[in-house]
Amino acid sequence: MKIFSKHFPYICSGYKQILSTNISLNNQVICNIGANIGCCIQTFENLFMFLQKHRSIAIYATSHIYKNSPFGYVKQPDFYNASMIIYTSLDIRSIFVLFSYLERKFGRLRRRIFRNAPRTLDIDIIFYNNKKIRLNHMHIPHIDYVNRQSVISTLRFHIG
Repeated sequence: MKIFSKHFPYICSGYKQILSTNISLNNQVICNIGANIGCCIQTFENLFMFLQKHRSIAIYATSHIYKNSPFGYVKQPDFYNASMIIYTSLDIRSIFVLFSYLERKFGRLRRRIFRNAPRTLDIDIIFYNNKKIRLNHMHIPHIDYVNRQSVISTLRFHIG
């Protein structure tokens, strides 16, 4: 189910506008956000506002918000998911640290009771400049994103 909110979907008037704002925003990040605890749509709006004010980030586009059934552990509330395309001057490690901080800021506990547990906010980096990165704590492109309906449904918005 598609859900609309103030900034979901959102499309910047153009990449040239982003570049004219700050020429150093040369890294493209495509991320997927998800939540199923609390006021999920308001959490997404608050995240948007935080990122919009960040001096090293420009939001290019967001998808609709989609309501999806949970996978893995299914005895939990449905998830709300959306994707965002941002441009940033931050390197991959810095954006990862920022996203981890934001997850905690919005109430996520990193110590999960079990895999695929309910959460207040999850921010997954799906792509970073079309690079392949393999670290202990991070895989870009995100592992198994092509098999997750919660990711594919939101990415379709950006490709038409």
